[in-house]
Amino acid sequence: MKTYFTFIFSAIAFLGFAQPIKKGKGPAMAPELTPGYYVTQKGDTVKGEVQTNRDNPGDLYNSIYFKDAKGGKVVAISSKKAKYYGYGDNHYVVMPMGQTDVYLKYLAKGRLNFLEYKYETTVAGQPAVAAEYYVQDTKADDANADLRELKKLNEKFYKKEMKPYMKDQPMIWNDLDKFVFKPEAIANSVREYNRFYASSDSAE
Repeated sequence: MKTYFTFIFSAIAFLGFAQPIKKGKGPAMAPELTPGYYVTQKGDTVKGEVQTNRDNPGDLYNSIYFKDAKGGKVVAISSKKAKYYGYGDNHYVVMPMGQTDVYLKYLAKGRLNFLEYKYETTVAGQPAVAAEYYVQDTKADDANADLRELKKLNEKFYKKEMKPYMKDQPMIWNDLDKFVFKPEAIANSVREYNRFYASSDSAE
């Protein structure tokens, strides 16, 4: 009985970060376009509109459909062509993942980056979308060069893993919830950290 309830609790915890995919069988929806942009591999910014009503949330982390502001149809833009893209308050950066390149979404950006990646999976035999989270210190010194690389957070031990990134601001790190992984709460803490660091830079 104890093993049964342990399994149920674990499944519920995972479902908290796995969203079911709703795939309709009706006619295809017309593209829902939101003003946005993408940045080419050469660094040129192209303005236009990004299609946001994709089949599932994970689609936005793998490719984009874009309509140029100069006109034309909605076309597919691969991760080989666009190294950044965004719309509204949503901004993505291309990163290698296994044998391919995917987009990670910035939940907080600055001295520390906190990013999200969503992907398709299966939960209880049903298709769903799960999420992974990453942290990066863009200004780590040479003695801590490994912190400059993207690190995937273990949701169970994330507070311990965040400590090297926030060691110079222990009060912010201490306020992180040790037991519950809440992406938005973590993003808020990272933004607080970044504001402190930005104000220090401007004073120099």
